Amino acid sequence: MTPQEQPPRAALYVDFDNVFMALLRWDERAAYAFGERPDAWLAWLEGRGESGPPATRRTLVRRCYLNPGGYHDFQPGRPVARYRATRDLRNRAYFSEFRANFVQAGFDVVDCPPVAWLKNSADMKMALDIREALDHRTRFDEFVLLSGDSDFLPALARLRAHDRRITILAQDTAKAAYLAAADLVVGLDEFAHEGMGNLPIAQVSAAAPTPAPPQRGPDAADLRGQVLAWLRDALARSPAGALRLADLGQTLPRTFPALRQTDYAGAGSLGALIESAQDPRLSLSGPPARRWVFDAERGGAPAEETAPEAEAEPAAVPQVEAPQVEAPSVEEASAPAAVAEERPTPQPPASEPSAPDELTPEAAAMEAALLLRDLLWGSRDPKGLPHDLPAFTPAEIGFLLPAIAAALPLEPVSAAPELAEAAAAQGLYISAREVTALLRWLMRGYVKLHEPVGPEGTARLARVLYATLLNTTRGLGEKLSEVEMEALRAWAHGGVPAG
Repeated sequence: MTPQEQPPRAALYVDFDNVFMALLRWDERAAYAFGERPDAWLAWLEGRGESGPPATRRTLVRRCYLNPGGYHDFQPGRPVARYRATRDLRNRAYFSEFRANFVQAGFDVVDCPPVAWLKNSADMKMALDIREALDHRTRFDEFVLLSGDSDFLPALARLRAHDRRITILAQDTAKAAYLAAADLVVGLDEFAHEGMGNLPIAQVSAAAPTPAPPQRGPDAADLRGQVLAWLRDALARSPAGALRLADLGQTLPRTFPALRQTDYAGAGSLGALIESAQDPRLSLSGPPARRWVFDAERGGAPAEETAPEAEAEPAAVPQVEAPQVEAPSVEEASAPAAVAEERPTPQPPASEPSAPDELTPEAAAMEAALLLRDLLWGSRDPKGLPHDLPAFTPAEIGFLLPAIAAALPLEPVSAAPELAEAAAAQGLYISAREVTALLRWLMRGYVKLHEPVGPEGTARLARVLYATLLNTTRGLGEKLSEVEMEALRAWAHGGVPAG
């Protein structure tokens, strides 16, 4: 390769805090992969293949600016928290723990502690370093800025005046002037999907795998037998011989922690586990959102209008030796649970049953949206478009679907920013990209956006959205419990269950 064919010499500046937090709104796994594998997305930026030379640019200067005291608390039970648990790491991730990954990828890491409330010094140091690089004896042909901060607009203007190529990472909400100052704009969605290679979090450290801790809990068959014995005993103690499935779904995972880890002993859901027993003493009845578990040998299925509300949980917890660990302290609660030796835990007396932690309908709907986003992350439809599902709050989806129904017929390209602006006027932060993702889901459900929605309006859009998400999830081989499906239905209807 002659000097004329060499890729341009580039200087790369990364505002870690800014990019990490922007990716968090997209997907927590993309944000974590950004810090865990900078070598992967750097190779993508340089156009390098497997151990090959750079094809797009030669990154001679690599600087990462981060606040070492910054941190994020990953939600327990989510993919990143589960992944960190395999490495014996707490759910709270301090940005300083990513320092070594950037150093190993050839970056100079610059500490940027806060200089004011919620404001670190990264942008000031970056601007000074960019200005200094303009006078460097090596003439850098290109400056690459991974930051969505529009404060760098004066720096971009100075680079353009010196005839330097400018590449920036930007969100859909970036100011038009900031985007216009760049020669190349890398979208946040492109960076998240292509830069991290759509790797699931379990493969993020594929170069240095960490063996999973040994499993000491019961195997699936043993766990299934213990759970079924617990249920039979609970029904025997119940005066009515019937218990709500939803309440059992809250109580059982606390009594048998291995249930969720083993996907309900391989059954996929509590209802499927009970059905697999084919035991008349463990019969199911009722619609998915209000199912009952009852003992058919003691009587028929409970009528919904007369079912005893007092039997929402077992009157007395059976004395079953389930594999449990001691309750962690407040300080340990955010840390991954270490595998402990099995020992029976004293059960509460019959007069003082443990009440399950109940979520509000709005919180349950939000949980369903987050769950679907995690399950669909990284997959694509037959057209190659990502199955992005923005984790809208019930208020946000409750605004968007009526707004879309009222705007039909519409053109997605022009309607997305208009709907985003209308949401902003109502105090809701929704980007045009997120609106576009929702419109794609409706089109996957065969909603014709160039035609009026019809007399049912919003209700039809909500039903289509729910059915399309559920069918797509099933097509990927993922299973939802009855409670999760009902929560998803409520989310699609703006937090209000469908009538």
